[in-house]
Amino acid sequence: IIVSGLHALYLPILRECYDLKIYLNIDEGLRRYFKLKRDVYQRGHPLERVLSSFQRREPDAERFIRPQYKYADLIFSLQPIHPMIFDSEDGAYVRLKLVVITKNGVNELSVHRVLVGVCGLHVDIMVSDDGAEVHMTIEGETTAADIEMAAQILCPRVLEFLDTSPKWQDGLLGLMQLITLYY
Repeated sequence: IIVSGLHALYLPILRECYDLKIYLNIDEGLRRYFKLKRDVYQRGHPLERVLSSFQRREPDAERFIRPQYKYADLIFSLQPIHPMIFDSEDGAYVRLKLVVITKNGVNELSVHRVLVGVCGLHVDIMVSDDGAEVHMTIEGETTAADIEMAAQILCPRVLEFLDTSPKWQDGLLGLMQLITLYY
């Protein structure tokens, strides 16, 4: 059973039911950038209305949404590599990095070797002083084929238990799939 939504980790009674709790944390500037592009340029909403919705929803996000990260076992944080991209008017491609925070153990050295050696990514790792959290910052581009090969190396036995073949994604989505499966 997969539960998804803005309040999936809010209620303690629900959190106790989950085997794996994942929180998606998108950089606020990046989230606003994508929302503006979608709502103004694709949906045709007035810029002023979209900007006022940011202000109107901020107190609820601060109170109800963002605090849920502390209950997650696995946190995926999407961040721009260059925050100045938001000042660009030319519609340039936004290059992203993925920061993964894991709690309660993951073999970060195995993940590091595979992400660097197989996927050709740049990976920085920081382990908290007590060893309870691992922060991995991942930059670069990778393909679904590389993600599939990495999964075969990291999770060979787990793949036997899946009743369907994974449909791996390119890039950051594929990395989130791989790390979730490995975790």
